[in-house]
Amino acid sequence: MSFKILSHASILINSESDDLLVDPLLIGSCYWRSWWNYPPVKSEIIKDLKPKAIYITHVHWEHWHGPSLKRFLDSDIEIITHDEPNKRSYRDLKAFGFKNIKILKHGESYNIGNIKITPYQFGLFLNDSALVVETPDFKLLNANDCKIAGASLEQIKNVHGKFDFAMRSHSSANDRVCYSIEGSDLVLDNPSHYTEAFRLFMDNVKPKYAIPFASNHCHLHKDVFETNNIINDPFKLKNDIFMAGDLKESKLKVMLSGDSWSKSEGFIINNENEKYFTEKEIHLKQYQSDVQESLEKYYKLESNTRLTSRTIKLFNQQLASIPNLAKRNLKNWEFTINITGGKEESYLKVNPFLSHSELVNNEFFDSSGAKIIIPADIFNSAVNQNMFHHSGISKRNKYIFKDEFHLKKWEIMNGLLEKVELEVFPLKTLYIKNIILNYFRRFREIYVYFQAYILTRKGLKIYDVEEKILSKNI
Repeated sequence: MSFKILSHASILINSESDDLLVDPLLIGSCYWRSWWNYPPVKSEIIKDLKPKAIYITHVHWEHWHGPSLKRFLDSDIEIITHDEPNKRSYRDLKAFGFKNIKILKHGESYNIGNIKITPYQFGLFLNDSALVVETPDFKLLNANDCKIAGASLEQIKNVHGKFDFAMRSHSSANDRVCYSIEGSDLVLDNPSHYTEAFRLFMDNVKPKYAIPFASNHCHLHKDVFETNNIINDPFKLKNDIFMAGDLKESKLKVMLSGDSWSKSEGFIINNENEKYFTEKEIHLKQYQSDVQESLEKYYKLESNTRLTSRTIKLFNQQLASIPNLAKRNLKNWEFTINITGGKEESYLKVNPFLSHSELVNNEFFDSSGAKIIIPADIFNSAVNQNMFHHSGISKRNKYIFKDEFHLKKWEIMNGLLEKVELEVFPLKTLYIKNIILNYFRRFREIYVYFQAYILTRKGLKIYDVEEKILSKNI
């Protein structure tokens, strides 16, 4: 038995007869040519992949990656994911053409040969899943982006005991780094949080080896190339944790694309990969040059994109699907979207409470208290796929607020648009039934949310709340 790191958040669990592939982002890019694997994935690592099953932890595109999944459509491969209150992931997999789909409930175990997996969901509406992998030779907790903590994390530890390996993300995947308040140097995302959360998680779980994971990416689109400096690389993470006193009971082990572990050989690490981080600027520029043809094709496509009346109408319908009760705090508030980068620049004034958007001139945009700048191709694509919240993950949007009042209004708005994407809205009886049934198995999570609510009422920011709960010092 062995495992190999393939890419950003993809791992292959090997056995003599059956292999399990998790979250395959193997080729190309995602988020509108923004996110790419880093270091680049060598073709020989992935060319002969023939897993018996694929597990998908959640719907974000660097985990649920269509172009990579399509490589396996010709086989009778089993696609496994977890049972969410909304069934979008299942429907999309069916629409892709996959016929052998297995849905696992929270805490339900399943065997792929002698590989036993158990998913644990966490997240009130966006249900990430942490995956426990148990084999005759090792026990692994793949937490990836799942912010599981408190009583929900204790359940995993109580059921499965000590882990040989634990893996967790260590960098930002949200859009807060793209927020700014005019005339203010207020930090709206805390880069050091991701290191501290990783440390606290590992000190809580106490695996033999702690592996930084699901953050090995870079940004190559010309609009976001400069944001590579905000990505928390694994070697910096390792150094920062060492300087802070190191992990209590675990050894931090950096594993990158192509690195593996087996009981017979232990760790096989390609130390050459460290150059991608010690000489990061050189290798990023070379990487961008290597994929320049692909980027140029996309730049041309973007430049020919225009905002359509159909997209505006659909966006208004998505706003209208949100109940007025949920939008009550947005009454008499508007924001403006600057649609850029296409055939023509457009300005869209949005009144969320009235579910109305209309084209305006740039003077209205300049005077707006909340200005959202989105490339035309991203806006069209995100709205037409009902993936508006995904657009911010690209880091290609910009959010400029006159003051904290408008920032807080946008945070409410952004949260509501995410719930449209996750099919919470429009409210349906079936969804309400599904979420109630779902939480019968996940009742511990409700207690974690109650703790989080109390802490936010005391004035803690959401990332401080996560650290507090992980530290068990509440």
